Amino acid sequence: MSGSLKLPEPLSDALFACVYLWAHGRPYSRSELEKAARQHKDPTTRCGKLVVRLMHLHGMTYEDLCDAGYLGTDAEQVKALRRSVVAEILGSDELNACLRDIRRIQRVFPAADQTRTRLPLSRGSEGFDARQDYVMKHILPAQALCSIYGPSGSFKSFLAVSWACHISAGIPWADHKVNRGAVLYIVGEGGIGVPRRIRAWEQVYQQRVENVWLVNRPVFPVRQSEVQEVILAAKQIESDGGLPVRLIVIDTLARCFGGNDENDARDMGAFIEGCDVIKRKTGATVLVVHHSGKDEAKGARGSSSFRAALDAEFQIKREGEQIAFILTCTKMKDAEEPKRRAYDLQPVKLFTDEEGEEIHSLAVRDAAREVKESDPDLIAVPNLSDNHLAIWQSVRSRNARGEACTKAIIIDDLKAMGIDTRKHFSRWLGKLTKAGLVSLNGENIIIHSQRDVGE
Repeated sequence: MSGSLKLPEPLSDALFACVYLWAHGRPYSRSELEKAARQHKDPTTRCGKLVVRLMHLHGMTYEDLCDAGYLGTDAEQVKALRRSVVAEILGSDELNACLRDIRRIQRVFPAADQTRTRLPLSRGSEGFDARQDYVMKHILPAQALCSIYGPSGSFKSFLAVSWACHISAGIPWADHKVNRGAVLYIVGEGGIGVPRRIRAWEQVYQQRVENVWLVNRPVFPVRQSEVQEVILAAKQIESDGGLPVRLIVIDTLARCFGGNDENDARDMGAFIEGCDVIKRKTGATVLVVHHSGKDEAKGARGSSSFRAALDAEFQIKREGEQIAFILTCTKMKDAEEPKRRAYDLQPVKLFTDEEGEEIHSLAVRDAAREVKESDPDLIAVPNLSDNHLAIWQSVRSRNARGEACTKAIIIDDLKAMGIDTRKHFSRWLGKLTKAGLVSLNGENIIIHSQRDVGE
């Protein structure tokens, strides 16, 4: 009796979809993979083995995928490695046949004008454990719009230069890991200040800065032609330097606003749209250096639509008369806000000019420390803890922006900072109330200045 020839198990459409997406460097959904698992239950078959392998790959973290080479900046190398995983089970010939099966591709991935949406749908909590990519961990998210704002003389450009140098060199900043890459720095005010600050950083950190590229004129994101020049510059930098551009600094918003009105929501919307195109086309994070308004407590200058569009925002101000600044995170869209900290700057002698004058600059020392400066409104109030200060700063910020400010909201703010409010919140708030810093109107908390209450 002759034995019958057993044909290979064909790939279901669900498994085909996962294989096709994986081979092209694109994510496949958990629901599609589970559907394939129900259709290929036997793990000893080639399709069953492939499902098990894809399940394992789907469960890998972002960092593990990068370390294994399944994610990276070299798209062709990534695709080749991904396809080798499938070819080990299916064989190269059948994998290539799958990837060339136009009819099946069109059936499994129907055109946009048919019944399935092109919107990236996901179910419930899928993706809750996905790691947020970053340029500087817990500070600058990847492909984000971020801002530093503060008054003149607050060292905000020194901070932007420091971040740029650390990212270009791949050196952590204040223990925050960085994703190394080139930096395009738009020096809107021109001049020699930024090159001197970079040279000061080089002398302090004993490293040559090779991958911070300067544009010594304003660039206007409201103009499409200017946006295209930035995109072209980013491509040229990657080609010439071998590193992708991770960060684009616009210093400052005022000099790169193109003569429009910062307070006009439509003009600000055009600026934001230009920045969004730049980050989308380059894959870089855009960092805008901005000025605070006349009333620093009310935040950055100009239309509130700018802050609404930001993924991260930092307020910077000088620490008293010291050569130091205080950095406060005022918005972090998808993560916990880092703690308020102070940083010192180190004077650096650069050279002696032809007239015998020593030329100096400053470099930020990336060692965070506790803030020494006291708020003028808080000087007369003894024994204030960090928790009292956290309540005061949250109430002041919300009152300044005209936002709702109730006990429940402030408790939520403190919880977001990692402060346990269950036992002592009422006592902390009571001390501020007794000192005349705040008052209560039912559940609402109203800010007061010591100057307002005559103390």
